[in-house]
Order: sequence, then C-alpha cells, then structure tokens
Amino acid sequence: MLGSINFAERVDDVIFFIALNFWYVFLIVAILFILLSIKLFRDNAILKFRFRNQNRAFKKLATLRKIGDVEAFLSEYQRYIGADNIAIYLRRGDIYVLEAQGKDESEEIESRVYKKDIKKQSKKEEYTVYSFESCDEKALLRIYSKKELAIEEIEGFLMMLLSYYLRINELHKEIHLSTIMDSSKNILTNVMSFQYRTQTFLKFVGSLLLKTTNATGMILKNRENPTKVDVFKYPKRHKFKKAFYIRNTPYILEVYTNAPLDTKQIAEIGAFLDLAGGYFENMDASSKMVANYLNFLLLANRVLELQSPYFKDHARKVELVSVEIAKNIFLDERHIDVLRIGARLHDIGMIGKIENFLDSKKIEKKELDLIRYHPIVGSVLVEPINNVYPIAPIIKYHHERYDGGGYPYGLKGKDIPLLAQIVALAEFYIGLTSPRAYRKPFSHQEAVEKIAKEKNRLVEASIIQAFLDSAEKIYKKLQIMEAK
Repeated sequence: MLGSINFAERVDDVIFFIALNFWYVFLIVAILFILLSIKLFRDNAILKFRFRNQNRAFKKLATLRKIGDVEAFLSEYQRYIGADNIAIYLRRGDIYVLEAQGKDESEEIESRVYKKDIKKQSKKEEYTVYSFESCDEKALLRIYSKKELAIEEIEGFLMMLLSYYLRINELHKEIHLSTIMDSSKNILTNVMSFQYRTQTFLKFVGSLLLKTTNATGMILKNRENPTKVDVFKYPKRHKFKKAFYIRNTPYILEVYTNAPLDTKQIAEIGAFLDLAGGYFENMDASSKMVANYLNFLLLANRVLELQSPYFKDHARKVELVSVEIAKNIFLDERHIDVLRIGARLHDIGMIGKIENFLDSKKIEKKELDLIRYHPIVGSVLVEPINNVYPIAPIIKYHHERYDGGGYPYGLKGKDIPLLAQIVALAEFYIGLTSPRAYRKPFSHQEAVEKIAKEKNRLVEASIIQAFLDSAEKIYKKLQIMEAK
C-alpha cells in the first residue's frame, strides 16, 4: 500500500516537473489546435459560401431568356468565383472570335484565339487563363485571373453556362431573323396595299432622270387615273415637251426642256425607262430578272453618287472596307458576297430631295428627318430581290448604333445584324476620311484613333478590332483605288 502511494507521488512529481520545465510545449500544442480549428472552420465557411454562390448562380442562369441578360450575367459570375474577367468566344473556321465578356474593353482579353493554341491552363502576363471548349467545339469560354482558382469545383457549371449561352444565342438569332422577315413583309405589304410600290419606284426613276438630264421640269401621269399626277419639278419655263410611255405600266413621263432632246438622249431615256418598266412585268426569283434589276440599282446608285463631288466612289470604298473587315472576322464567302452588294447599295434610299441637301453646310431639322428615313426607303427598293440577295437588313439597319443611339429604329446591341454593323463601321471610316462641305477630311491615323474609341458604341468590339487589325491594309487598297 505504501509502495503504491510512493509511485503515485513520483508520477505527480514527474508531471509537475514536465509542466514546470516544458510548459511552452503545451502552449504550442494548444495554439496549433486552435489554429487548426480556425482553418477547418474557415475552409468550411468558404466551402459553404462557394456552394451558396454556385446555387445562386444556377438559379439565376435558369431564369435568363435573353442573350443580353446572359452576357450581363458574366460580370456577376466572375465576382462569384473571384476572377478578373470571363469571356465567351464563338468559332469561325479555325479561330474563336470574342463574342461577350464580363468587363467591357479589358486589355487582357484577346479578340481572337486560334484553336491550335488553346490549352486548358496557360499564362498571359500576370494572369492565369483557364480555357473550356463546348462539346461541339462551337464556343470557347476563358477565365482570366491573377490568383489561382479552384477551377475543378466549377468546371461542370462553366460547361453548362457555355452550352446555355450557345442555345440562347441560336434562339436569339432565330427570333431576330423572324422579326426582320416579318418587318420586311409588313413594309412590303403596306407598300403594295396602298399602291406605293409602283409609285415609290417610279419616283425614284423620275428623280434619277431629273438629275441626269437638263430637264427644266418633269411630271408623271397615269392614263388610268388622269387625276393622279406626280410633279417631280414643275416646268415654270420650257420650250419643248417629250412624253415617254413606261412599258408594262399605265404611266407617262413628261420631260420638259428648253432645248429639244436629241435622238441619242431620247434613245437613252427610253431604254432606261424600258428597263425600269421590265421590273413590273416579271419580278420574281428568275435569275435574269433579278440580275437585271440588281444591275439597274447598281447603275442608279452610281449615277446618284456622280451628282456630288463629296460622294465619288463612296459605295465602292464602303464595299472595300466592309469586305476586309468581314475577312478579318472569318465570314464565309456566301455572307461576304451578300455583304458586297449590301455595302454597294447601302445608300440607295437617298432618292428624291435627299441628295439635294447632302452637300449643304447646314441641314434643317425637316431635312434631317428625311435623311433618317432613307434606310427604310432603300430597304423597300431592294425588297423584290431580297429572296435572292438578302441585303434589305443591311440597308435598313446600317445607321443603327450598338449603344442604341442610331436610326431609324434605335436598335441596340446584338439586335443589329452583323453585316449591317460591318457596313456601319465601313461607312463611318469612309465618312471620316472623305471631305465634306462643312469640314476637311480626317487623316487615316486620326480616323483609326477615333474608331478605336467606338468599341461597343458604334458597333460591337470584335468588329472594331477586326478593322484595327486590317487598317493599314485597308488604307493601302483605298490608295490604289483612288489612284486609278
């Protein structure tokens, strides 16, 4: 009994000795235990936070139905995951072209990515870049982050986000195309219902002839309706009158002059009116008729440009710039062919009184309102061949702006067709670098600097970047064109 007591006392003494001399060991163990507990608590809290944000992201994404809302969601989601930026690219050939990003105009974001250069994880300056291709390889999602991300935890959601974006984008295009077609049909139906189709076209023809002859007056009469008279220019002073019957129509065009028209002039005007009259005879998908009408519009557009010293070769220049931009965003040949014609005819609606004051130093409000109507007029004029050459949307929307500040409809963002945006940028550049009655032309470099500031304002950023990348090539080609 005494021995066991002594043993217990010795154990107590040993423990006391250890506690007295090695107390700091216990302190270190306690601190380590507390730190470990804090870390486990923190990791658990972070994990819960991530799950909560991810669940929130799932719920938010499921409610989005518009392409613009999905793109806005990118900014929100990049904050969820702590990234610096997130971008989505769509594939064109062997290249992915930037379509949307979390933060606008971020310098670290590449405007295009070659498919062969894509790696799951790479470095770009101080950023780590994570890349994810969609299963069908139609789209690419890239995350730019200065810090390492637990990317495995969100990879599944990123793939779902990419697929969801693709589908919404496809639906958006389908709906938008349907809207354009419905709008075009409505305009054409109204034009035909009120017999404006023939009238609008003949007014266009009359306006063109008035510009290209020395007529002092011109009047359009209808044999079936003698009370229906359209005066292009009232003949206050004239000595001679020549009447032209427009084939396949009940219309007579009376041309008033101070000097008699010679045989050549009569033949030229007659041939021109016969060509115009042929439009009413059999305007359908027949390739010959469509080709003839297209050639007529191209010729008419050329004649209109010759009336102004400030618009010489304007359409050809816009076409050249448009095509170079299109090549740089890798559009296929079919779309480029449509773009060529749309660019060449983008201002075909400048008929009647409009071209009379384009060279004015000051334009009145009522004249400005008339100018704003010309995209609609132009789209109506090309509507008969739109089933073969779908250029009506280019002409109708080439004055819309990406930020919503354009006309005639004030469309915004991706509601504006891609080809119309390309022509809008091309015309903007040609307008800047061409002289006007009210200002001198900007230099090529000045125009390029102005355009660089127009990303997602005039047109979407990827189109601006495509222009900037080919600006010097465009400049050299324009120089060659002007030298000829």
